[in-house]
Amino acid sequence: MIPVLTENEHREADRHAQEIGMPSAVLMERAAEAVVSVICEKGLDFSHTTVVCGTGNNGGDGAAVARMISDLGGQVQLIFCGREEKFTDQMKMEMHLLESWPVSVVKADENTGIPDNVTLIVDAVFGTGIRRKTEGIFAAMIDRMNAHPAPVVSVDMPSGVQTDTGAVFGMAVKASVTVTFTAAKAGLYLWPGAGYAGEICIRKIGIPLTGERLGNCRLFIPEKEDLTFLPKRDERGNKGTFGKILVIAGSEEIAGAAYLSAKAALMCGIGMVRVYTHEINRNFLAASLPEALITTYGSEDWTPSSLHHALDWADAVLVGPGLGTGPLSMKIFTEFLKFNHTKPAVFDADALNMIAMKPELLRLIDFPASATPHVGEMSRLSGIDIRDIKAHLVSVAENAAEEMKRTVILKDARTVTACPDGTCWLNTSGCSALATAGSGDVLAGMVTAFTWLYRDAHLPVPPEALAVWIHGRCGEDAAAVSSESSVRASDLFAFLPAYLP
Repeated sequence: MIPVLTENEHREADRHAQEIGMPSAVLMERAAEAVVSVICEKGLDFSHTTVVCGTGNNGGDGAAVARMISDLGGQVQLIFCGREEKFTDQMKMEMHLLESWPVSVVKADENTGIPDNVTLIVDAVFGTGIRRKTEGIFAAMIDRMNAHPAPVVSVDMPSGVQTDTGAVFGMAVKASVTVTFTAAKAGLYLWPGAGYAGEICIRKIGIPLTGERLGNCRLFIPEKEDLTFLPKRDERGNKGTFGKILVIAGSEEIAGAAYLSAKAALMCGIGMVRVYTHEINRNFLAASLPEALITTYGSEDWTPSSLHHALDWADAVLVGPGLGTGPLSMKIFTEFLKFNHTKPAVFDADALNMIAMKPELLRLIDFPASATPHVGEMSRLSGIDIRDIKAHLVSVAENAAEEMKRTVILKDARTVTACPDGTCWLNTSGCSALATAGSGDVLAGMVTAFTWLYRDAHLPVPPEALAVWIHGRCGEDAAAVSSESSVRASDLFAFLPAYLP
């Protein structure tokens, strides 16, 4: 897992490093060395380099990069934006050092351009220091960097992207590579900032992240190495050992959601799956998923006895995919809430929509549960505008988990898994291939399976967040075989086994 620090946490870590005796000049030198090291690692042509600097310490990092590239034999031009009297002490020091190096220094004005022969651009205008909309000469230079064909390496953050939210202040640098320091920054991974960051390289520069400091970190990014903690399957187990999941899904109009979610649960290792669905779906499910048990109900004179029987049988429940929100669906869902007092459950799709329609249903949930809303469903549940949810994805998920006292998986182009203890997991796997009907049903089945199978595993990453990560990687793998446009939700199943113990 990768820790993600906020802008304030990074600033505090930097201040702590200086308190314990790490000079800021040394940190700046190491930051510049890290940038130059990445440039060399990536094989970027620095023979003709332009470094665009602001007046703050990010500009100082850029000036140090200019000096080091000059040492390596590159012809370097440094363009600084803003007034010299606004230079920070570190920027002043670096600019003074440059006087002894063969670096051309230019103060940016409306006529300043980036030469056509430049092979590399280094963006060191704002870094993490953006506070307001980019305008004037700063905006003009960002526009010129973006218009130039040379690759752009951004120092710490692409200039114009907000560190914690990924918001773009008017305009921002479109980087090919971003070299960021100490730990990850959410704005590099959240949209729209993710679209400006390019390849992200995290480099240590001598700022210590102690156990106490990391212990205060509340946001993390799962990664492939976290899968190594998943326990191996019990060789002595039987189908009962690996759990029985009830999937309450499907309706007269929708059969596929029940199939996709039930198959996902089975493929993740659940021993038995029972689908509780409308009788019209029986033949389809029996033919397409013969491994599943099927309990059906009709549209007329529904009674809860079959649901009670299915709940008595189950260890855990997934409720909602394709269930519908009509009167019969509401009856079934309400009866489930009243009857189910112990079985852990995952609420997905129409289960969440029905709660949004009747918020008083929340009072009936006195059993372990988690929710998997996409941003539209979260908007209906919370009353928050979708645009605001997208702009504050992490905090919205975090607040929802805190209010509900349950895990919330807020699905978007970047999915956030928020736990009741206040920790959040920002998923960076996946691609637009997952923006297709049924993808969420597959994820719901995976989440239900993972939360049951690994409930006592004491994983460093919550099982829900691992399910989300694997789901994203399956989307990437499927897209690599065909294209992001042509992937169907059922295509994900072919790639799922590669990520399971």
